[in-house]
Amino acid sequence: MRGLLKISCLIAIIYLQSCNTTKRTDVKAVNDDQNNSQITSSEKMLEKGFTKGALSINKSKDCPYILTVEKYTDKLDPINIQDFFKTDIPEKVWVKYSDLRMNSRCNEARPVSIQEISKRID
Repeated sequence: MRGLLKISCLIAIIYLQSCNTTKRTDVKAVNDDQNNSQITSSEKMLEKGFTKGALSINKSKDCPYILTVEKYTDKLDPINIQDFFKTDIPEKVWVKYSDLRMNSRCNEARPVSIQEISKRID
């Protein structure tokens, strides 16, 4: 009877110890998982045809926002940015755009129409 009690206690201790090791998380492992998911999502976005971009506020009232993308060195004037973001304009974005054949609203950037845009987390 005592032998059965000792074996039961030993099994219970081993079981509880094995559960505790899975509860602990390594901070580095969590950060690595987040980085891997960001890399995966960035690869997916590039496959879908998106381009990495950055939005900045312009002092000119004619073109209030300037979009710079990794592909090109010139600056872009997103004419329909307000259709996608009503209040908060993010700094880093994934964007699909098309060039427009119209006169520029400002001297620093050429006009583009945004087809799709989403916030980018880096």
